[in-house]
Amino acid sequence: MLYELIEPYASVSTIGICKNAGKTTVLNGLIGACNKHGETIGLTSIGRDGERSDLVTNTKKPEIHVHCGTLFATAEKAIPLGTVSREILDVTPYGTPMGDVVLIRAMSDGFIQIAGPSISTQLACIRDMLFSYGAKRVFLDGALGRRSLAVPSVSEALILSSGASYSPDMAKTVSDTAYCARIMSLPRTEYDMNGIEKKFSLIENGEILGFSELTEALDELRKKTYSALVLRGGITDSAASQLLSLGKLKKETELIVEDGSKLLLCKSNFDKLGLAGFRFRVIKMTKLLAVTVNPFSAYGNHYDKNAFYDAVSEELPEWVKVINVFEEEGIC
Repeated sequence: MLYELIEPYASVSTIGICKNAGKTTVLNGLIGACNKHGETIGLTSIGRDGERSDLVTNTKKPEIHVHCGTLFATAEKAIPLGTVSREILDVTPYGTPMGDVVLIRAMSDGFIQIAGPSISTQLACIRDMLFSYGAKRVFLDGALGRRSLAVPSVSEALILSSGASYSPDMAKTVSDTAYCARIMSLPRTEYDMNGIEKKFSLIENGEILGFSELTEALDELRKKTYSALVLRGGITDSAASQLLSLGKLKKETELIVEDGSKLLLCKSNFDKLGLAGFRFRVIKMTKLLAVTVNPFSAYGNHYDKNAFYDAVSEELPEWVKVINVFEEEGIC
């Protein structure tokens, strides 16, 4: 099922809401499916993945298995930790705590560890380098806390993985998973953003007012109603408190951000802003293809697989596929 979902997209991010969410299982399934279809793929990661055990939690995790011909970008010190024979293709100028990122072609089947940069512009350059060496499709691996992968300039589509390792409370996991999915699939604004360069801007009937400080924009919004408020950069809970100080808006106002990765709000403030009259929109969208669910926890607090699947499905829009990572037909 996942291969059918990713087929239209050349670059796909896989993101977990926590460690042991089943993301590497999903990635291995995608690698295997692309291999069956004769595709040369490229891989890299924001952070590090592919270890036999998690370096933070000391829990076992699946390794990343690749096939001969696979292209991947990883840090220098991660190269000897894999088991594949390899050809060094290029050395990038992008450094990590494990050394500079190197482009490699696997010359045999085996396991690899991938570690890449945390800056979105560098990730985009590495993605393009993988394409230039022959990758038909590139997978970028990471965690929700590192949202660079969700930036549309880095990947066209996104798969979100959730699992019982997130919390012993299934209701909390379901609620937070649905919230993550929601902010990563916000609709695109219909307003033309050409010429809007200030950090904060107000739009009304073709009129655009730009400001350097949020307080200035909010002072203007108190005097007059506007159709849209554009915020460049991230929206934090601190910014949400300033927005909520306006009280209930006289008319609904679009709150426009560059993309869903810029919403750094807790769910409570997101909901409060909605109740106050703000409608969230983005300038650029990343397509959320699916949410995968893993009912097994690395810490023993397993969920009933059917109850977890059903609960997540009920909280998501119908067009977002929900897939159990341990159902073979779902992965391939």
